[in-house]
Amino acid sequence: MKSHYRLFLLALFIATTSACSDWLEVLPKSRVLANKHFDTEQGYADQLTGVYTRMTSAALFGQELTFGLREVLAQNYNLDVSGSYYRAAQYDYADAGVKARITNAWSEAYTAIANLNLMLEYMEEINPAKFSGDNYAIYKGEALGLRAFLHFELLRMFAPAPASNPGAPAIPYVTEYATSVTPLSTVSQALDLVIADLNAAVELLKSDPLCLASSGDAYLERPARARRFNYYAARATLARAYLWRGDLENARVHAEVVIDDACFSWVHYTAAMAANINERDAIYKNEHIFRLDIVKMEDVVKPYVTATAGVNKLSPSEVQMDNIYEVSAAALGMDYRYVYHYAYDGSERYHSKFWQPEGGTYNDMMPLARLSEMYYIAAEAWVERDSIVRAVGLLNTVRDARGLSNYPLAETLTPLQVKEEIYKEYRKETLGEGQLFYYYKRLNYPVIPGSARPGNDAIYVFPLPDNEVEFGNR
Repeated sequence: MKSHYRLFLLALFIATTSACSDWLEVLPKSRVLANKHFDTEQGYADQLTGVYTRMTSAALFGQELTFGLREVLAQNYNLDVSGSYYRAAQYDYADAGVKARITNAWSEAYTAIANLNLMLEYMEEINPAKFSGDNYAIYKGEALGLRAFLHFELLRMFAPAPASNPGAPAIPYVTEYATSVTPLSTVSQALDLVIADLNAAVELLKSDPLCLASSGDAYLERPARARRFNYYAARATLARAYLWRGDLENARVHAEVVIDDACFSWVHYTAAMAANINERDAIYKNEHIFRLDIVKMEDVVKPYVTATAGVNKLSPSEVQMDNIYEVSAAALGMDYRYVYHYAYDGSERYHSKFWQPEGGTYNDMMPLARLSEMYYIAAEAWVERDSIVRAVGLLNTVRDARGLSNYPLAETLTPLQVKEEIYKEYRKETLGEGQLFYYYKRLNYPVIPGSARPGNDAIYVFPLPDNEVEFGNR
């Protein structure tokens, strides 16, 4: 792990900032260190490890872009007015605390992107023969895929949705490790670049051994590949990107590659319902297309989802839970996501999906892409193709895996009713994972349920950080 810390120093970014601010000059000595670092295969593996580690920071997927800021914006929690996230729930982006969360996410994401670009620059110079097996293609595919993944996250935060304004200025799509300011791409241009990088990643990652039981290389073993940006992560992100654009047919094609390749399995009911919380799989590990390992995740989540949270509690109220999981409707309280994702700590019940029991089998895992989401994307596409039976079948497959096999959706539902069921599934499945806010934004919801504010770009688009506006001449 020492190598990536050295390289984050070597990258020499202004700590407070932006992707495009005035950068410090790269010293010749630093270039010498980089030349040495990137002269071996291990250097590239270490560089990727450093990027994944940065992605686990609280500013990114360790908190704010999962159960923190983004989930708060979706109005899934019953917040105390004195809590640290209350202003965020009011979409007060001028509040100092909210502004800091937004700025830190921007800064950390672009720092990770810069380190990927540095790595990709050296990959163009090194002889691929220095890598074993298919590792040159796999490392390069990971780097391009991660660059697209991170830019796509920034695009969804800092720019209007295509359904709102596809020609609006969006974000800088940075593809070089350089000191120059990258101009803003429009929403459509940025999506084109995301898709191009992801398609390149798909080609490079075709030899990804994710679905193999053993590859002979620890970096490429199945447990490690789920924690890396693998072939199916690229396909899943393409499905998201095309869905974001409104191209449901291409979104379906990529989602169904993930579905049809049978590389992932649904959680077994014995694991989902295990009486011993240490053995209970509340995160559905085998369904993860891409996840991050959050070191000491207990220390991250405990201040928000246990009795120690106090006014900072991040959990739905009993009324919200009843609404989300349809508890009072036809005994749907049997849903695993309701029964096993909440637990009492003292006199109050908390969202316990990410509780980390000492010695637990499923600790420290944060899913960033799930198998179930691919079913929802495909279902939405089949509704547009007037195939209600196919769409309902996909939704029922997920519901069966969540303990609802006795409550199937009817194939006689109208297209509007199926879309409503897709929405309900997103709410149940992704709670605490930061995805629902994007659902509302993509479809231009006029009002986010639980909010009194009208749904428009004033709440759906994060303001650019002050340093980006100043130094990037925005």
